[in-house]
Amino acid sequence: MERPPDELELATCHLTSLSDGDRGVLEVMRIGQRAVPRLRTLLFQREPSGLFQPRCRVIEALAALHARAVLAEFLQADRHIADPVERAGEEAVINAAARAVRDSLDETLFQRLLLLAETRKLAGPIEVIGQTRRIEGVSCLIAALGDDLARPVAEEALRKFGAAAATALINATNMGVEADDTSARRRRRAAMRLLNEIDPPPATTENLRDRWRGEPDIEIAVLGCRMALRQGGTPECKKAVQQLIRMLGVADWRTGREIRNLLSQSAGAQLYCRRIARNASPIG
Repeated sequence: MERPPDELELATCHLTSLSDGDRGVLEVMRIGQRAVPRLRTLLFQREPSGLFQPRCRVIEALAALHARAVLAEFLQADRHIADPVERAGEEAVINAAARAVRDSLDETLFQRLLLLAETRKLAGPIEVIGQTRRIEGVSCLIAALGDDLARPVAEEALRKFGAAAATALINATNMGVEADDTSARRRRRAAMRLLNEIDPPPATTENLRDRWRGEPDIEIAVLGCRMALRQGGTPECKKAVQQLIRMLGVADWRTGREIRNLLSQSAGAQLYCRRIARNASPIG
């Protein structure tokens, strides 16, 4: 006669089920600390299929049971996984574990999240670093701007720093870029966009804004014009408007729309355009 499953075995079966996972979390929480060793085993178990939801629920249960030490141990472990499917699932679990410890970071764990953000560009560590607002995290967040998957999370994290990130963002836009380095170009564009979002605008010189406006990268040039219109005097604003109008003839539809919005929203640009209209010769 088969032995009926005990309470913990049944709870963990529910926990790792795709259909009963939420029920399993509640059952494990009722069992309490006695469930932690079994949960640890499940968390460290590799999943070649890439399926990550059951282990993310294990993390949810561990967090509810305040088993921070297990989560920290998992984050500190080095796992080198060659298979891309399994690696993608593992990274989703690491992201969940990082978010689960966000309210209990010590220095050792913070440094580990920095390393994961720098070397693997993982969204969970990037997000948590942004929430700490610790200035030493800014450089790894800027590095993540060049990664298509990490960029949205890195941008949101950097927005939390506001003006505190301005100097690092300016430095990022001034870095030289090889012609075939698409990641670096994306990073510079994202850094420049974030600079333009900071309110009040970060202090920049006219020479620096002129350099940005003279960039062969049209997106950087448009953003340089935007900054000139926000911070420059009348002569600089005039040059920026003239340049934006010229760029309309070579811009793609997305950049063209951005230029038109900029010309219509900037008070300096509107004033200059009205002067052009008043001085234009009548047709015919």
